[in-house]
Amino acid sequence: MKKILILAGHYDDSVIAVGGIIRKLVNQGCKVSVVCFGNGDEAFTTLPERETCVETFKAEAVKAHEVLGVQDLQCFDWPDFAVQENRESYRKCIEAIRRVQPDIILGHYWLEYFQHRAMARLTCDSWWQAGWDCSADLGKPWVAPAMYHFEVLQTMPEPTHLVDISDTFETKLESWRQFATAQDHLDQLSQQLEARARFHGSKIGVKYAEALTRSYFVPTKVTNPLEELL
Repeated sequence: MKKILILAGHYDDSVIAVGGIIRKLVNQGCKVSVVCFGNGDEAFTTLPERETCVETFKAEAVKAHEVLGVQDLQCFDWPDFAVQENRESYRKCIEAIRRVQPDIILGHYWLEYFQHRAMARLTCDSWWQAGWDCSADLGKPWVAPAMYHFEVLQTMPEPTHLVDISDTFETKLESWRQFATAQDHLDQLSQQLEARARFHGSKIGVKYAEALTRSYFVPTKVTNPLEELL
């Protein structure tokens, strides 16, 4: 069984960015783990919601990921605006990588607001650091063979891979609809998700697609260049 780890800033980022890919991987027999930091404490549009928004957002996230077939969902329960690069967040990412021992890591891209930019750097650095023979309290060293960036709100300029999600796009939308309270401040996102998926799909001749950009922050070992560089 192949293992996939998604390191995300917030509960809904994985659904928005790669919900179709997640369902596709689960359908192919992969185990997908989603690990995030922000708990949605800023996701309130009226003052009365402030006291219940974290609990509500978590419950919605559990349902959303169940729709996608994710059985391993973990959130470190940090305030949304506390998702930044620091010692603790760095160690949490390393620990998650060593716990899951993924074949592939999916993480944020650089072109978004500060929490997502922080996660992009944290994911790359942790991918590297998790393989070092140090920080023994975080588990045994592990180097994932591959890492890819995804897009949440801003379109990546030059994605390296476009994944056909025509068969799982409706499931992605059903997952997104579980975030009922998010519809108040992200009410146009469903249309944006479809427009973006159609745009990416049009580039590879399919109805819907999601974009990934492969990271080479950790260099790839090549022993047979004629075969492996093709």
